[in-house]
Amino acid sequence: MKKIILTVVIAFISHLSIGQNFAELNNYEFKSVESYKTEESKVLLCANYLFNNPTNKSELNRLISIQYIMKWMMGTPDYTFEIGEKAMELTKGNDDLLGLYMAAMSKVVIESKSEKLDNEQIYNQAEDILVNYCSNSDNKMKPSKKIKKILKSRKD
Repeated sequence: MKKIILTVVIAFISHLSIGQNFAELNNYEFKSVESYKTEESKVLLCANYLFNNPTNKSELNRLISIQYIMKWMMGTPDYTFEIGEKAMELTKGNDDLLGLYMAAMSKVVIESKSEKLDNEQIYNQAEDILVNYCSNSDNKMKPSKKIKKILKSRKD
């Protein structure tokens, strides 16, 4: 019982702390190479926030999170991100899906610091995160045709 209460308290505090930082993230400027490294934990917090909440919850905070992640992705010297044909087919013109895919890519590389992943591995893990997110109807994310196909193949 104590563990459950502690978990709820920690989740609540972490939600409050990121909730207070959204305005800060919106105005954050990466000024040096080191700033990209020091901000990785916030990028991961943003990605986790996106994947732990439905799309219709705090839309402004979701937008700020995606913009912050994209700024980080464009400038980080430690990682290179390829958004190729497979990613475009996966997200098929849906900006929300593309933003989540980019968040998933960031999450994958930051959580896998100890191993060097190639583009295919990053794609596969990011695809899995995005498909799992879309598979939960509570998240209110309309899947693309490709994601629907993947979900159907998982059921079979």
